[in-house]
Amino acid sequence: MPEGEAERRSSWDRLFANSGESENERRVLEYIIHRMNEDGHLRDVVQEEYVRRNLTESQRQDIVSNPRLLEAVRERMQEAFRSGELDPNRRPE
Repeated sequence: MPEGEAERRSSWDRLFANSGESENERRVLEYIIHRMNEDGHLRDVVQEEYVRRNLTESQRQDIVSNPRLLEAVRERMQEAFRSGELDPNRRPE
C-alpha cells in the first residue's frame, strides 16, 4: 500500500464505519469537495440541504473537525482523473 494510503483509508473507514450506504456518502464527499472548489466554505457547505439529507450530524461534525480527510479524498479524486481511472471510455483490464 503506498505511503499515506493506510492513513487515508483509516480516516475514510472511521468516517463511514458501520454504514451500509458508503457509495452514497462518497458521492456527498465528492459534492462537498466540488462546492469547496467553487469557493464554498466547508462549514457552510456541510449545512446545505443535500449534505444534511445524506449525512448524519455526527458525520458532518467529523468532516468539519477533520479537514485532512477531505484533502485526502480530493487528492485521491485528482489521482483518479489524472490516471484515466474514471474515464468512461476506458475498458476494464
